Amino acid sequence: MEPAPERAGEHARIAAPVAVHDERSPRCDQGGERQEVGQGGLGLLGVRRVLHDEVEPASRPRQCFHGCVGLGADDLQLPDGSGLDILKEITRDGPSIEAIVLTGHADLRTAVEAMKLGAYDYLSKPSDTDELVLLVERAAEKGRLRRENTALRHRLQRLEPVRGLVTEDPVMKRVLLTLDRAAPSDLPILIQGETGTGKELLARAVHHKSPRAAFPFIPINCAALPENIVESELFGYEKGAFTGAVDRKIGLVEVASRGVLFLDEVGELSPALQSKLLRVLETKEFFRVGGTREVRADIRVVSATNRDLLEEIEAGRFREDLYYRLNGVTLSIPPLRERRGDIPLLARFFLDRSGGGRMLARDAIEALRRYSWPGNVRELEMVIQRAALLCPHPTLEAEDLPLETRPRSGSRASRTDLSLAEMEKQYVLAVLERHGGHRGKTAEALGVDPKTLFNKLRSWGQQSPDSGTTA
Repeated sequence: MEPAPERAGEHARIAAPVAVHDERSPRCDQGGERQEVGQGGLGLLGVRRVLHDEVEPASRPRQCFHGCVGLGADDLQLPDGSGLDILKEITRDGPSIEAIVLTGHADLRTAVEAMKLGAYDYLSKPSDTDELVLLVERAAEKGRLRRENTALRHRLQRLEPVRGLVTEDPVMKRVLLTLDRAAPSDLPILIQGETGTGKELLARAVHHKSPRAAFPFIPINCAALPENIVESELFGYEKGAFTGAVDRKIGLVEVASRGVLFLDEVGELSPALQSKLLRVLETKEFFRVGGTREVRADIRVVSATNRDLLEEIEAGRFREDLYYRLNGVTLSIPPLRERRGDIPLLARFFLDRSGGGRMLARDAIEALRRYSWPGNVRELEMVIQRAALLCPHPTLEAEDLPLETRPRSGSRASRTDLSLAEMEKQYVLAVLERHGGHRGKTAEALGVDPKTLFNKLRSWGQQSPDSGTTA
């Protein structure tokens, strides 16, 4: 049917086809008079009416709602059987149609059964036209949201070559193409990007796609290791090397043998450690602290930094020769604010991972797009996980997002006094509480290593005894 023109005060047409399947011409009360459904309000919505006796019995479910990808209304009281049978048919293969049931008999038990079968809602006949129009609009909106979220999930399945890496951004795709070409080699890789852009994810992708994938991936946060123990952590030590060294300890470089050693925040290394790391990269050998025998290091080094190492070299804080040893191939990750097209995909990915089958409303997606994301993908993950944890309903709206990401009238969204570190702490402690203080289950829910969680809790002064982890 041709679209009817919109007039002031009238409802907009539903984008998806809508069908009303009825025993006879359905009527609604309107100001004491009775009016055909399919005319007036519903007619302007784009409703087509299918009379029960116009369709062959064997093909009623198929013909009544043919092409009706959005919404259908079904009469429960039919001359040769219950409308519930047709409802079962149209919802059997999943909720592709939002079904509204119409009944002339206000039977609560029948209504409950219809809802269990997947009906969106039900109405008793005769119905008020405005009420039915409003219900149609709401059901159509729910169907539209479901289809948009399903489309996002399908795009995610195509775009995730490595777990957690999803993108449609052209610049990011070129980065991943370079990664695919460099990963099979043994060249060192330097990953550059702001905090929270996903540098460790790329490092793990290099390991996953390399011939060393069957051997260890050992991540080391150079900024988190205390200066007085970083050397012994990296290279190990011999028995008696210092007070308290009661036995030989194998260092992380040795643990990474035949695998990948990931040096996160490599720009934080002290000049002394930079010299020793340079020797390992040049000779593939090192000494344990207090040792006199060289140890062979069969490792591939992948490093990451949020600093501009060329500026660090100019300032005399980073060795130029070490830079060229680390920089066999450079992967530069753009910040999230420069790849806004990825925001809905990433938000959908994190929402799915949080469980619960929730959907993202359009205003929530727009609010996420407008925000500047100083904490990048990590901040987006925390925002979505916190919203999913606290949201009481199945669809995340803009108002369910943390205050700093919501749109503000007359200005762009901006940060409040809540820092990313504080937001992370609040969320982690909330998840810990949800799991009854069990650190092992909490680490699994957060998708982090138990030792990472243990170190964070310790830095926050949260060191309650817990037998649920070996950290």
